[in-house]
Amino acid sequence: MTGVAIHKSDSRARLKAIVSLLAIAIILSIDAYHRLFSVLLLDDLLLYLVIPLLIILLIFRENPIRYGLTLGHWKESLAWTLGGMVLMAATAWGFMQLPDFRDYYVHYYTALRNPEGSFWHGVAMSGLQMFAWEFLFRGFLLFALAELFGPYAIWIQMVPFAMAHFGKPELETYASIAGGVLSGWVAYRVKSFYPSWIIHWALAVGISLLLTVG
Repeated sequence: MTGVAIHKSDSRARLKAIVSLLAIAIILSIDAYHRLFSVLLLDDLLLYLVIPLLIILLIFRENPIRYGLTLGHWKESLAWTLGGMVLMAATAWGFMQLPDFRDYYVHYYTALRNPEGSFWHGVAMSGLQMFAWEFLFRGFLLFALAELFGPYAIWIQMVPFAMAHFGKPELETYASIAGGVLSGWVAYRVKSFYPSWIIHWALAVGISLLLTVG
C-alpha cells in the first residue's frame, strides 16, 4: 500500500509540474501577442492571477493557500521585505540614471499603465499588477514545481520569469535572472510570495516616483 501511495504521489507531482509549465508557456505567449482588455491591468489580473487560481482549484483540486497565499514565517518575511525594499530603492535610482530605462518607463507608466492618472492611482495599479505577477511565478509556479523538484524549483521558475522581461531594457533582463533566483529563494524559504510582491512593488513605485520627480 505504501508503494502504491508513493507512486500516486509521484504521478500527481509530475502532473502538476507539466500543467504549471504548460500554463506558464501559454499565459506568457497570450500576454505577448494579445490585448484582451482596454485596461492592461485587467489582462494581468486574468492571466497572472485568475487563471492560475482556477488551475489550482479545478485541476489540482487544492487550497490556493498552499501556493504562497499565506504570511508563512512572517517574522523572517518582514526582515527580508524591509531589506529588499531598501535594495530596490537603490536599484530604482541606479536604473533611472540610464537613458534607455528612462525612455522605456516613461512610455510604460504614462502611456500604458497609468495614462492621465494620478501618482497614487498608479501606485495602487502597480500594486495589483505586481501581486498578480509575483503570484504567477513565486506562488503558482514555484510551489507547483516544488512538490517534484524541491528547492530546484527556484531555478526552474527563474527561467520563464527572465524570459518575460524580453523587450524591456537589456540590463533589466539580466538583473531579472538574479532577482528571480533571490525572490524564489525567499518565497520558498518563508513559504510565502508576499515578500517578493512587496519588494517588486517597491521597485515599481520607486521608478514611478523618480519619473514623476524628474
